[in-house]
Amino acid sequence: MSNVFRMFTRSNQGIQNEHLFYDVDFVVYCEGKEVEGEGSSLDEVFWERVFSENGLSVHCKSMGGKSVVRPLAEKIVQDGISHVLVAMDRDYDDLLGLAIDHPQVFYTYGYSWESDVILDFQFSAALSLFATTNRRQAIRNEFLAFRELLSQKLRRVCALDFKYIGHEAKLFDRLKPMSIVATPGNNEPFVRVSALLTSAKAIGSYQTGALPSAIYSGLCGVRSFFGKVVSRLVFHWFVYRTKRISGSRRVVYEAFMDLLSSTLDMRQADVSRNQYYAALIARL
Repeated sequence: MSNVFRMFTRSNQGIQNEHLFYDVDFVVYCEGKEVEGEGSSLDEVFWERVFSENGLSVHCKSMGGKSVVRPLAEKIVQDGISHVLVAMDRDYDDLLGLAIDHPQVFYTYGYSWESDVILDFQFSAALSLFATTNRRQAIRNEFLAFRELLSQKLRRVCALDFKYIGHEAKLFDRLKPMSIVATPGNNEPFVRVSALLTSAKAIGSYQTGALPSAIYSGLCGVRSFFGKVVSRLVFHWFVYRTKRISGSRRVVYEAFMDLLSSTLDMRQADVSRNQYYAALIARL
């Protein structure tokens, strides 16, 4: 029996008391594939870090995609169920007027949890795990320059994606993020913009609507574009760069993202992402 089925067939009182079973402040229902036993989804790792670093004791449970998680949020809000939180990727919900504004419903700061991790992580610590070098600061500076340029380039890509997000003929396959990521090997990875423009041309004039100019002018592409693509661009840059270091160790995407999520510094007060989550948690 799936977690989702159990959620909808149990009484509100049972759901509300689930935190007692785990001896935590809140149970957090989040996106991500359900994992049995002692394993965890990367979504769970991220959200547990967000809440624990802000002083809350939680147990995170992945329930599936947003089509499953959003109804859970609506149920908790409608029925006034306490001691339960729902956490979701932002996607474009706020721009489309779909976001649920309630203290127990949490959205990522950026497009998704991957976006939030990539925005600010402990680069030197990650580098030390996969390569032995005394040039950590210099390589970190190279990464920051890459990420800044990437953010600028992704602004237009994000605006294009938003225009066609409601069409049944998708601009690209979101289940295959690598389909629009090029990894030349000897050069930095990049988005296949030509493939996106070809898709847009094939779809035609349909569009959800242009991003308001005020939003577009201040847009951070790394924060606002599809997080699974952004995280793979950063991951493949990391692979590309560490391969140039003698004796570097093999980097695996899941391990890389797990490391970044597990070591996320949520307490640095001058980071906008951290301020966002601290403000949300203060509403509880």
